[in-house]
Amino acid sequence: VRLVGSEMCIRDRPSSMHGIRISENGTEKCSAILLESGGATGITENSFVIKNESIYICCSDMVYCLKLSDLSVNWRNQCDPGTCFQIYEFEDDFIIHGEMQISRIDEQGKTKWNFGARDIFVSPDGKNELKIIENRIEVIDWQGYKYVLNSAGELLSEEKVI
Repeated sequence: VRLVGSEMCIRDRPSSMHGIRISENGTEKCSAILLESGGATGITENSFVIKNESIYICCSDMVYCLKLSDLSVNWRNQCDPGTCFQIYEFEDDFIIHGEMQISRIDEQGKTKWNFGARDIFVSPDGKNELKIIENRIEVIDWQGYKYVLNSAGELLSEEKVI
C-alpha cells in the first residue's frame, strides 16, 4: 500500500487529497484518490490503519474505510467538526484524534462516543497530544490541559500540565 498526501488551501476546492495505490509484485492493481473539503490533513504514520482486509484512513474531517482488494468504499463518516489527524486501534474499535474532539468508532464507522474539551487537541509546540496507555486515552489541548479518559470516553482526570 502506498499513500500520497497533499494539502490544498484553494477556495472552493478540496482541502485534502490523498492518493492510494495497491501494487503486487511491482504492478499496480488499483488506485483511488480521496478528496475532502473540511480541515486540511496530511499522511502520517498514524493517519491510517490496515485491518481485516480494509484500510481506515483520515482525510480532512472524514474517516474512510476502503476494501484493500479494489479500494471500493465500505463507508465514509465525519468524525470531527474540524479535521481528523490520527486513527488508532483500540480494543476492537478505533480512536480518532480530531482537532476538536476525540472519538471512538467501531469497524463499521458507528460512533460510540465523542469527547470535547476547553480547546482544540493540537499543541503549540507540535508534540503528539494523544497517547493510548492500556485502556486509557491521554490527550492534551492547546491550553495545556491533560485529560485522561477511560475506554467508555468518561473523564477520569484533568490537570494543567503546560
